[in-house]
Amino acid sequence: MATRRPNQKNLSATEWTNFINAINAMHGVGADPPAYRDFVRLHVDAMSMAGMSWRVHTMPSMGVVGTNFLAWHRRFIYSFEKRLGVPLPYWDWISDPDIPAPLTDPSLMASWSITRTWDPSEMPTTDQLESQIKPKKFSVFQRLLELGAHAAVHIAIGGTMNSSSSPADPVFFLHHANLDRIWSEWQVKHRRSNPTNKNEILQRPPIEGVKVKNVLSITSMGYSYLP
Repeated sequence: MATRRPNQKNLSATEWTNFINAINAMHGVGADPPAYRDFVRLHVDAMSMAGMSWRVHTMPSMGVVGTNFLAWHRRFIYSFEKRLGVPLPYWDWISDPDIPAPLTDPSLMASWSITRTWDPSEMPTTDQLESQIKPKKFSVFQRLLELGAHAAVHIAIGGTMNSSSSPADPVFFLHHANLDRIWSEWQVKHRRSNPTNKNEILQRPPIEGVKVKNVLSITSMGYSYLP
């Protein structure tokens, strides 16, 4: 059965509890691999000097372009969702600009060892996002989205989210699910515009061995987004 990723604002109290419990079950030394820390480490590595060849993030100071930004993160959160065992909610930060309330519990944040320096003035606006999704060429669209709305949300939340270990904050996955949703909607409107490096292999475990062309259809990957 296909997974249907819900809008976080529509989750019931029970669904939030199930999601948070699933997150917590991935923590700890006794968690089965890949554990939560494995996903965090993978993202840290993707932003390290050794991971520059993966071309996951645009690093102007290092002359690196995030050619695989959307494809890599699509596979990354997909692998996380499969390990999590429950559908990954998305956070539509344009319609609901506040951090999802169930993820702001101080006791939860302490248990996850994360920090935030929330500054809502840094959040992207409707006009800004509209300008970033307007281009018809994939590489331009991807670059504008990565350096625009994507970066703005990370900066607005601050703390852990504004670091290479950003996935340590579970809101990371809701944020990137929304970016993936935005890309999937863009794809419907621009069916002939895709990455040119379709045969490049995304790096590394737990996403190793998957080519860019294998993550271009969310239907083929077995999931969709609910309104």
